[in-house]
Amino acid sequence: MDLHLRIKSRILLLSLIILLSFITVALKTTLIASKQVNQLVTNSHNYKKTKRLDITDRNGTILATSLSSSSAYVHPKEVDDKLLFVKRLAEIFPDLDKEELIGKLTSGKKFVWIKKLISPETERKLFNLGQPGLYFGERVYRFYPKENLASHLLGYTKVKTEGVNFSHLSGISGVESAFDEILTVSKNSDKEDSVSLSIDLSVQSHVETVLSEWGKRMNAKAGSVIIMDIRSGEIIALASSPDYNPNKKRTVSFDKDEPGVYFNRAIQGVYEMGSTFKIFSVAQGLEENLFDLDTSFSTQPFLVGKKKFKDKFKFDREVTVREIIVRSSNVGSARIALKLGKENQKKILKKLGLLDPVPFELKEAKMTTPLNPPDWKPLTLATVSFGHSISVSLLHLARAYSILTNGGFDVEPTIVRKNEDQDIRKRIFKRETSQKILELLEAVVRDERGTGRSANSAYYGIGGKTGTADKPSKKNKGYLEERVISNFAGVFPIKEPRYVIAALLDEPENRFKEKTCRFSGCTVAPMVKQIIERVGPLLGVIPFNNHEENNSDS
Repeated sequence: MDLHLRIKSRILLLSLIILLSFITVALKTTLIASKQVNQLVTNSHNYKKTKRLDITDRNGTILATSLSSSSAYVHPKEVDDKLLFVKRLAEIFPDLDKEELIGKLTSGKKFVWIKKLISPETERKLFNLGQPGLYFGERVYRFYPKENLASHLLGYTKVKTEGVNFSHLSGISGVESAFDEILTVSKNSDKEDSVSLSIDLSVQSHVETVLSEWGKRMNAKAGSVIIMDIRSGEIIALASSPDYNPNKKRTVSFDKDEPGVYFNRAIQGVYEMGSTFKIFSVAQGLEENLFDLDTSFSTQPFLVGKKKFKDKFKFDREVTVREIIVRSSNVGSARIALKLGKENQKKILKKLGLLDPVPFELKEAKMTTPLNPPDWKPLTLATVSFGHSISVSLLHLARAYSILTNGGFDVEPTIVRKNEDQDIRKRIFKRETSQKILELLEAVVRDERGTGRSANSAYYGIGGKTGTADKPSKKNKGYLEERVISNFAGVFPIKEPRYVIAALLDEPENRFKEKTCRFSGCTVAPMVKQIIERVGPLLGVIPFNNHEENNSDS
C-alpha cells in the first residue's frame, strides 16, 4: 500500500512539473508574442513618422522617389471556402503557387501574406472579390522613373522592417546605401525633399547609350565610363555595362567566374590597365628633374633578370620621352622606371592614390583595394611602369589623370553636387609638370603616329593615353591569349582642361578591320571620341570654329 501511494505521489508530482513547464512555456511565448506585437506597433508608429527623400541629378531631375501603394493579406479563419478563394486569386495572379498558398491557409496560421506590394489596379480586382478575411495595408516602395539609367550609381533598397500597415526601406548599394541615414528623415523635417547628385542625367544618358552601342560593335563582355570634373571632383557621369532595372526584383547570377549585372565595373572592378600607366613614371621623372621630354632612352630589347623586354612595333635605337609616350614603347617605359628607382615609383603611385581605396562616398569604392605588387624588385618596376603587376579601378584612373591635368592639385571624386571647386587644394605636382603632361596627352591623340589618334576630333580638343593589357588567367599563372582589357584615359578640352574621361572595354574585338584588333586605339579611343562629341555641347564646351584650328599644329 505504501508503495502504491509513493508511486501515485510521484506520478502526481511529475504531472505537476510537466504542467508547470507547459504553463511557463506558454507564458513566455505569450510574452514574446506580446513584445513582438508591441514592437511592430511601435515600429509602425515610428516609421510612419519618417519618409525617404528623393534623389535628383544636378539639375533637379528625379532619379529615385518613394511612392505609396498597398499590400494584401488574409486571416485564414475568416475564409470559409479556401479552395475557391485560391482559385479566384490565381485568376488575378497567374504565377501564384496554388498548392503552397493552400498549405499556408490550412496550416492553422492566423495571418498569411498574399502579396506584399500590389498596384492600384490589382487592389481594385482583389477588393471586387468581396472576400471576407481579405485585407489591405499601407505600403511604401522605391521607384526609379529612369529605370536602368544610372542604376549602378543609384543602387537599390530592400525592406528592412515591415508590418501589415507599414514598410521601412534601407539602401543596400550605391547612393541609396551610402546616404541611407541622410535620405531617411522625419516627415516634419525642414530639410529639402531631395539629395542632389553631381551627375548630369543628359550626359549620363548619352554615355550609357554610346557605351552600350560600342560594347555590341566591339563584341565586348562588359564596359564602363567615368566623366569627372578635374577641379571640383564631381562625377558628371558614371556608367557600368551591363546594367539593370532597380524597379525589378533582383535575380541571382549562377556564373561563378563572372560578376553579375549588379557589379559596378567602374568602381568595384580592378584591372591591369596597361599603357595608361606609362604617363605616371614620366610625370615623376619630370617632377624630380631627372629628364625632360626631349631626353632619349634606348628602345633596344634588354633583360631584367630572366625576363626579356621588347616592343611589338619597331622603334629607332633611341627615342625621346615624348615618342615613348606618343607611340607607347614598353621598353622605353621600363627604362624610365628603372632610372626612377623603387622609391620614386612608389612615391608617384602613392601621391596619385593608386595604392589605396579611392576616397569616395559610395561604400563600394571604400571596399575596393588595388592589387599591389608583392615586391618592388627591378622586374616589378619595369612591368608596373606599363600597367602590369598592379590592378586598379577605373575610378582610380580617373582620379589620377585629374590630378595630372588640373595643374597638379589633389582632388577627390564626389557624387554630391558642388557649387564650386574643392576648397582645400593641396599641390602634388608643379604646374610645369602638369603642363608637360598635357602636351604629351595631346600629342598621343593628334600626332599621326600616336596610339590615340582615333580619338582625334574635328570639333573638340582631346588629349589622352591608350592602354591595352592581357587579362591574367584565373586558373593558371600567366595571361590569357587574345583576351584583353582595353582602356583610355583622356582630358578635354585640351587647351583649357576641365573634364577627364576614363573608359574601359572588357575583351573587345574590332572585327571591322582586315585583322581583328583588340588594342585600345581601335576599340576604346574612337568610343571616347564619340562620347565627347555628344556630351561636349551639354557641358558647355565650345567646339572649334573650323577644321583648320584643330589641325594647325598636328
